[in-house]
Amino acid sequence: MGENQKCRTQVNLSKKVVQQIDEIVDPRKRSEFLEEAAVASLRGQILKKWIELGEEFKGLTLDDIYYPSREELETRSG
Repeated sequence: MGENQKCRTQVNLSKKVVQQIDEIVDPRKRSEFLEEAAVASLRGQILKKWIELGEEFKGLTLDDIYYPSREELETRSG
């Protein structure tokens, strides 16, 4: 699916949340608002995962990683 192509979906929100959204944006702009909120949340989750991944590798240097020699690689490949 193309980046700009839209697909229809259905979400269930409490009346209170819908009312709060409508206070901020026009009801005809709900989808746009929800998409922006979802994208912001996804970016936050991705950043969190990157930070967690960074913690796993914290302090690693190239000396900590095993790099086979060219000769070893050629021997493996037959």
